[in-house]
Amino acid sequence: MEFKRTPSARGALGLAAAAGLCGALAFASPAQAETVIIQINPGNVPTTAADFEDNSCDNLPGDLAGDLDGWVFVLPAAAGAEGNFISVTATFADEGGSEQTRTTGDHGGIVEGSGDNKAYIITPAGWTLLDADAQVTDPDEGAQFNLTHACPGTPGENPSSPGEEPTTPGEESSAPGEESTTPGGSTLPTTGTPLTVALVSAAALAAAGAVLFAVQRRRREAQDW
Repeated sequence: MEFKRTPSARGALGLAAAAGLCGALAFASPAQAETVIIQINPGNVPTTAADFEDNSCDNLPGDLAGDLDGWVFVLPAAAGAEGNFISVTATFADEGGSEQTRTTGDHGGIVEGSGDNKAYIITPAGWTLLDADAQVTDPDEGAQFNLTHACPGTPGENPSSPGEEPTTPGEESSAPGEESTTPGGSTLPTTGTPLTVALVSAAALAAAGAVLFAVQRRRREAQDW
């Protein structure tokens, strides 16, 4: 006896196949990257810009005022991170001894281009770098970053405008909605909720397709007999 597939049966098969494909694609999706806070090499701090072993104004704005210090950080390949810095937060002691916090989003920026991955922060001249941390993607365990060089200024020399923040025009701040971090913070994982939703949806579609196919098959067999 020859069984003929009705249009409804073919539709059920198509639905089941589509559900299976969705599930396969969901499982094949790469794991989401994890954002992590890493610390500066402790051998680089504390230091003033003038006392740091490598003085250079490379990777800093060319119009940096004479009464400002520039600090350039590098994310070495040994850190094993994906891409460049996301952000850097540094803690300084001002000339009066009070602690001050500066970030790449508000007082510096991420250096774009090929080669080493760098970021910079600008402060009033004479401040002391006490500590720093950086937000990066998927680094190796125990990864650190370095202060690569500093550009020392002189307090009172070619001063910047009163009240002017030491920022670079055109530098973009952190993306809206980005989670804030604090020095010494812990891992900030990116959740896998989208993947979970995709898997659950695929499983539900597959189950619905299987049930529909079984019902259509029983009806077809009943009609043929």
